[in-house]
Amino acid sequence: MSKVSPPAKARPTRNDSQRQAILDAASLLFIEKGFAGTNINDIADAVGVTRTALYYYFASKELILIALTDEVTEKASQLAQTVSRRGDLPPDEALRQLIEQHAGLILSHPLQFRVVERSESSLPEPHRSAAEAARRTVLDHFVRVVARGMEEGVFRATHARVAAFSIIGMCNWCAWWFDPDGDVSAEEIAAEIAELGLRAVASGQDGRDPAATLDSALAQMRTALDAMEGHLKGRRPKKG
Repeated sequence: MSKVSPPAKARPTRNDSQRQAILDAASLLFIEKGFAGTNINDIADAVGVTRTALYYYFASKELILIALTDEVTEKASQLAQTVSRRGDLPPDEALRQLIEQHAGLILSHPLQFRVVERSESSLPEPHRSAAEAARRTVLDHFVRVVARGMEEGVFRATHARVAAFSIIGMCNWCAWWFDPDGDVSAEEIAAEIAELGLRAVASGQDGRDPAATLDSALAQMRTALDAMEGHLKGRRPKKG
């Protein structure tokens, strides 16, 4: 009997590549000029196509913004749900996975997350409400895991919502400073952020003083932020 070869994976078509080029160019323009300050001609010029050719893919800049936003917001929500609903995972492992998944998604789509951060209010309904709901869902699942960790004594007594906001904030900030061509990989950064997040909520039952654990975590966060700031300043053009 002859061996049947597995079906070949579909290769990106020219249309797929052109569509992605439009999304990438629009992302940079929305970040640089703002959504309101960008028009469809700016995007067409940046891609190097006519306005008519651009309309073949997107009839308006609003549809471009919807495409940029829907993918990452819905994906973030789905990833969070797959972890927080697993009762078999200890809270610390669940939180680690939540952080690594969320940070990893942002690190793989930094431009899109920056656009979402700046331009979500420009989305037409019902997409704006859907994006807001997805963001709330992510927060709720982080809160659920932190609260469960507190109930089980794995995490110290704290305000679960504040802790969740703070950890998500660390993840979101990656979109603004991550350099894909830098010395540290996205996987390493996600793992480091997860470690910082876990240290911040650790109960200290391993014999360490909870206050000292928190102080250590905060000190590491400050060091990381200082390094990020230095990285950003180093990339700014020097004044002549």
